[in-house]
Amino acid sequence: MNEKQLLTLLRKKKGFFEAILELTESETDLPLNEWVPVLEQKRVFLMCIDEVDGQLHPFKKTLHTISGEIKAELEHMRQVVKKILLLDGLNQEKRKEIIKS
Repeated sequence: MNEKQLLTLLRKKKGFFEAILELTESETDLPLNEWVPVLEQKRVFLMCIDEVDGQLHPFKKTLHTISGEIKAELEHMRQVVKKILLLDGLNQEKRKEIIKS
C-alpha cells in the first residue's frame, strides 16, 4: 500500500465528513418532518466513513512516516469533525427547545 492510496482514501473520507457538515449546517431551520430524512442521510455517510476506515486499517502501521500532505488532510478532517460536533450540539439543543414547546 502506498502513500497515494492512503491520500485517496483520506480525501474520500474527508468528502463524506464535508457532506455531513453541509447537512448539519442546513438542518438548523428544517421542520421536524424534513429533519428526519437529513438524519438518515447523515447515517448513510457515517456508514460510508466506516467502510473507508476499514480500508485505512492496513495503513495504521505506517502513520508515523506520513507526509505533510497527508498531515494536512488529517488536520482538515479534524477541523470538519469539530464543526460538525459543535453544530450538532447546537442543533440538538434547538430541537429540545422545539419539542418542549
